[in-house]
Amino acid sequence: MPDIKSIQSVYLLLAFVVPGMVIMLVRAQFLTGRVKTMSENIVSYIALTVLYYGLAAPFVEYVLSFDEPGLAKIAAWLAMIFALPALVGLLLGAGAQNDVFRKCLQFLRINPVHVTPSAWDYAFSRLRGDHFVMVTLADGSTVAGIYGQRSFASSDPAERDLYLQEIYDVDDGAWTKRPEQQAILIPSKEIKNVQIWNPKGT
Repeated sequence: MPDIKSIQSVYLLLAFVVPGMVIMLVRAQFLTGRVKTMSENIVSYIALTVLYYGLAAPFVEYVLSFDEPGLAKIAAWLAMIFALPALVGLLLGAGAQNDVFRKCLQFLRINPVHVTPSAWDYAFSRLRGDHFVMVTLADGSTVAGIYGQRSFASSDPAERDLYLQEIYDVDDGAWTKRPEQQAILIPSKEIKNVQIWNPKGT
C-alpha cells in the first residue's frame, strides 16, 4: 500500500484503490458474513479497480479529456471514482443476492461456489415479509414467533443470535397471538435448530 503522506500517494490511492473499495463496500450491503479488513482486501481493490477501468474505458477517456480545471472536471472525477463504482457495486450486489450470475453459470453447466458463506445467512437474507419461525432450544423446548421487518438474525459467524419481533403461543399446531405483544432475543448458544414457514403458503 502506498505511503499516503505525499500528495502523489493520495492521488494513487484515489485512482487505484478507492473505486474497487467502493464497489466492494456497496456490494457487501447486499450480502452477509464477515467483512475483511482493508489490508486483507487491498489486492482485491486494486484488481477490481483495474477491471473497472477496463470496462469503463470510454468514460475514463472522457474524464481525462478535461484540460481546464473547473466544476465540470471535478464532477467528472468524482463520478469516475465514487458514483460509477457505487452503481457497479449496486448492480453486483443485487445480482449476487438474487443469484443472477450463479443461475447464468449453472445454465452453462458450471457450478460455482456460493457467495453466501452459510445456510443461516442464505435463509434469513432472503426472507421477505413476515414469516412464522419455530426455534428449538438446546434444552428441547421451543419458541415460536414472527420473523419480520423488525426482527434480526445476526450475520456474525461468532454470534448467531436471533431476535423475533413477536412471540406466539402454539397449541396442537394452532398459532395464537399473545394478549400483549412480546419480542424475544435468543442467544446463539441456546439455538438448536430453526424452522421457517411462509404464512401465505407461497
